[in-house]
Amino acid sequence: MFHIGGEQELCNKSYFSEVTNSGRASLRLIIENTDLAGKHILVPNFLCEVILDVFKEYRITYSFYEVEETLNYRMPANLDEYDAVYFINYFGFKLPSLERSISLCSQLVIVDDVFSPYPSVLARSKAWCSFNSLRKIAPVADFSLVYINNPITKTEVRYLDDFSDKKYQAKNLKYYYLHDEKGDEGEYLKLFSSAETLLDENVGIFSPSSRSLIEAIEFYSEIESERLVRQKNYELAKSLLPVDITLDMVSDFYSYLPIIIDSRNEVRRKLMDSNIFLAIHWPSTYGVENKLSQRILSLPLDSRYSSEDIEQLCLQIKQALKQPRNYS
Repeated sequence: MFHIGGEQELCNKSYFSEVTNSGRASLRLIIENTDLAGKHILVPNFLCEVILDVFKEYRITYSFYEVEETLNYRMPANLDEYDAVYFINYFGFKLPSLERSISLCSQLVIVDDVFSPYPSVLARSKAWCSFNSLRKIAPVADFSLVYINNPITKTEVRYLDDFSDKKYQAKNLKYYYLHDEKGDEGEYLKLFSSAETLLDENVGIFSPSSRSLIEAIEFYSEIESERLVRQKNYELAKSLLPVDITLDMVSDFYSYLPIIIDSRNEVRRKLMDSNIFLAIHWPSTYGVENKLSQRILSLPLDSRYSSEDIEQLCLQIKQALKQPRNYS
């Protein structure tokens, strides 16, 4: 129909969306909106312990499937025995096994996209949910998107302002420490730790702070330029590091480049001596065995880092790998 003017029209999406302050809050929202409390869920054996803690809050029992060294999934034959299947989209990579594994599931599917700017939108009519956590990949202190293909009933809006206030205060102190050499490193580290303790102690579904909503808008407005920098840094790091320690992955938005090394903890300690502090994502969880938690290390790729920074980082990693191991 030919029609000009008036208020802009908008077509509803095939899914419903909501925002919370963190990945764990989004997972709680998903559980409460899909009646998963007290059910049995299948989860990967390479995961963050916080996920299991949230399941315990809702009396959810869980069993594990194996994640291979390539970050792909090895699904069991008895999928139909579970009420839901939980997938982690590691580092936002386009994992070959993700779509294939999801297609095997007739029950609820949850996709953990915490390292992606947007949660996955699944092309399936059966029940699915996805969520991200922007604080994992951006300066934003508390912001998570949730997508569910059924209407969302949100609980009473609650805020955890002390958490976001401490995080932003710590981020500001770190900025001046790194860029102007002002202040004390221990001061902002203590604030970061205090903020995370607050998040651990406060169980519930919280909304993001007003500042984080604004910071998220600014992040998304610059996402294309950020995407290009990360792509460049990924390709540079891949070209400089030994082929046998990196994973050859494709992503629309690179978050980190994982390296897999047997001497991970020792290499990480050596890098700290050069002022390089690399994160360990999905560290070992008590009672859960896998092939990766003791060997994986994450290299940041975001726009804080120039090509020269990435070159120096890779040089330091190669030097640390060549140094004799300390067996004492």
